[in-house]
Order: sequence, then structure tokens, then C-alpha cells
Amino acid sequence: MNILEKYSVNCGVKIGRASPASSYFPLKDQRYIVIDDRNKYSSNIYELFSDVLAHIQKSLDEKNIKVYSFNINEKNLLPGTQPFVNLTKKQEAYLIKNSMLTVSCDNLSVYYASALNVPSIGLYSAYPAACTEPLWGTKHTSIESDWLGRLPSYGVEETPKAINFIKPEQVALAILDKLGLPPTFSVETIYMGDLYPTKIVEVIPDFTTALDFLQGRAINLRADYHFNEELVVHWLQGRVVNLLIDRPISVNLLKYFKKNIAQLTVNINESFSEEYLTEARSTGVPLEIFCENKEQLTDFRFKLFDFDIEESIFKSKTDLDESINKFNKNTQFLSGKILISEGQKYSCLEAKKQKKVLTGDPEVVYDTQDFWKELDHYRLFNNI
Repeated sequence: MNILEKYSVNCGVKIGRASPASSYFPLKDQRYIVIDDRNKYSSNIYELFSDVLAHIQKSLDEKNIKVYSFNINEKNLLPGTQPFVNLTKKQEAYLIKNSMLTVSCDNLSVYYASALNVPSIGLYSAYPAACTEPLWGTKHTSIESDWLGRLPSYGVEETPKAINFIKPEQVALAILDKLGLPPTFSVETIYMGDLYPTKIVEVIPDFTTALDFLQGRAINLRADYHFNEELVVHWLQGRVVNLLIDRPISVNLLKYFKKNIAQLTVNINESFSEEYLTEARSTGVPLEIFCENKEQLTDFRFKLFDFDIEESIFKSKTDLDESINKFNKNTQFLSGKILISEGQKYSCLEAKKQKKVLTGDPEVVYDTQDFWKELDHYRLFNNI
């Protein structure tokens, strides 16, 4: 039962059509759509609108259709859009009323659009669309997560978030259909890693840069890719890092930069002793230990009984599961990670090894062991 129907039954009144009040807001564009990725609960926030826009931007540009976005704050703006922050609800209603289409997660904007008879698309995951979609008008389209064969969580927190199981091309095609535009792309997402929607910056400490570069931003410092304590010190200054190592690093360094190290992540091997790990833990730096070699995991857990040693954080090609049947030599990928080395940006470690600098465009999959290790950060898709 829809929540509005539930209120109607409980209160003993009929459902009427809402009439949202609006307040004039100067518009510089006559043709635009609205995207609203805000929600009170994080489980209902769709984090793949950038991928959606990448599929449809050319079509929108050809028809001179702009994209307006409602954002929760200035730190979380949707790239490639005209952002709006801290509008009043009446101003938002005015923008929605004059839009060609409103796209949002399960929030107030789709109710406004439906009540104002504006075409709308709503994305649903934590609750089925039948429970919360607007009932007014006939121009609303609901897109539900497939929940990977499970049931909705009906919760405010999810790991991983089911709403991100909605494929970007599905949303993109729905937008073009609502606008009466023909599809200009044909792709099928065959795999999406749990960490892909989370944009991560990793730095290999093999170069120096201005001290204000990435200052104040959390980064993964990959000393396991290139070990140089002097350069590690450089990157710890003014930054907060997750420091990844595969060989012991100075305990004095850990003590001095304790406030700059959010976590010390250790890829355990024979170079680490119990005494070293005990000293490292005593510095107060949060310590996480994992074992990349599955065959040695039991031995290390027995040898280092007082420490929690997790399974490998790395993936392999076999983790594609059923998706491996759709993988082919032309499969492309996008990465949610940016790897910076020697001043250049790369999509992954294997791209760095092959000197393929990041352009933002999809890349053909590098079918190597190092590539598949970072599978959690990829979206793989085929052109069909």
C-alpha cells in the first residue's frame, strides 16, 4: 500500500491533488531538466548520476537542454550541471514547474513534479516504489533497484547501497525516453564494484609536489607500490592518509605523524615481526592487517595470535562470478579511483605500468592480475 493511501485510510479522508506553492526565480535557460540527488537517508542517495550524464550529455547539448541540479551543499556538487544550493522549497517548486523533466531519488522533488504535472523519474531502493511513489498524474516513471534478488531493506543504512545497483544506462535511457529523444548509446553494465561509486584518490609516494596539493583531503598513500620514507614524510604533511605498507616503516615516523595517519594498513608478510606490530599498535595509529597470500593466512593468524588478520582486500578475476560469462576482449571499464604517480593521473596500477594516462574516457580492460586486484573500484560494461 502506498503511504498516501495509508494516511487516507487511517484519517478517513479522500486523496486530493496537491497544489505546491511556488515563488518566482529568474531563469537564464528555457529548456532544462532538474536532477535532485538529495535525501534524508544515505541509503536513498544515488551516486552514479555522473555516469548517467556521460551517456546523455551529447544528446542534451544537441537539443540545447541544460541540466540543473539541487545539491545538499557546495562540497557535493554534481559535475557538469548548473548547481543550486539552499533554495527555498517555493523556489525549487518554481524550477521544477518550468522544467522539462525532474529526476530524483525518493524525495520531495518527484512529488512536486507529479503534482505540477511535470514528467518525472524516481529512483527507489530502500522501499519499493509502490510504497512511496507519487500518485498524482500519469507522467511519473519509477525505477527500482533489483536488490540483487533480495528484498528491500526498509532501512536508513545499507552496505552496499542497493540504489547503486540501478545501472546508469537504465536511468539514461529513461531520461531520453521522457524527453522524446532517440538513444545515442548502447551499453550494458556487466559488473559494478561495491566501491565504484566512492571516489578515491590514491598517491604513490614517488614524487614531491606543493604542500597545499590535496591538503586537508583524505587519500590512500600507497607505500606498498613504492617505498621511500622521505617521500612518505612529504605526503604526510598537512594531509590525512590511509598509509598502506608491505614492509616495516619507522615507528618514530608513526609516532610523529600520528594525527595525520587515519589508518595503517599492513599487507602482512615475513618482513613483519610480532615485536614491530606491537610497537606500531602502541603508537595509537589504528592498525589493520590483511594477508594477500591465502595459503599463508592460517599460519600468520596462528603466529600473530594477538592481532586480527583479515583476508586479502584484493580481488581477482574469479570474483566476477556469473559476469565473467559476459566478459570479452572489448569490455571497457571506468574506475572510481584516481591513482597519482610522478605527477600523472591513472585509472589503476596496471594503467600506470602501461603508461596510459587518465583521460576520463572508458578504457579497454587490462586483463592482468594487478588490474583485477582493484575490481571493487570498477564499472565494467560492453557496447552492444
